[in-house]
Amino acid sequence: MRILLFTGKGGVGKTTTAAASALRCADQGLRTIVLSTDPAHSLSDAFARDLGDHPVELAPNLWAQQLDPQARMEDSWDEIRSWLLEVFEWAGVAAIEAEELAVVPGLDEI
Repeated sequence: MRILLFTGKGGVGKTTTAAASALRCADQGLRTIVLSTDPAHSLSDAFARDLGDHPVELAPNLWAQQLDPQARMEDSWDEIRSWLLEVFEWAGVAAIEAEELAVVPGLDEI
């Protein structure tokens, strides 16, 4: 398995490059999924298909999916927070401090 990440400032062609790379990989017979977290849903536009939270087969060996990172975080946050609190407790951090440390600044930006 290989993971390719396409990053950069807005408007530089991340979605276009990712979509083209995914098509090329699929054309070469590699099972490929292209994922996007872009709230603008540019990947849907690139493939002219509605994409959602589950993979959609676009062509042989090619799937695409639009992830909602905020929804994923909200779905998992209770479990993550509990784990963080256990780690802090194990490390000897007082309960009130652990509660404060379990709030991760900027988490919504990840």
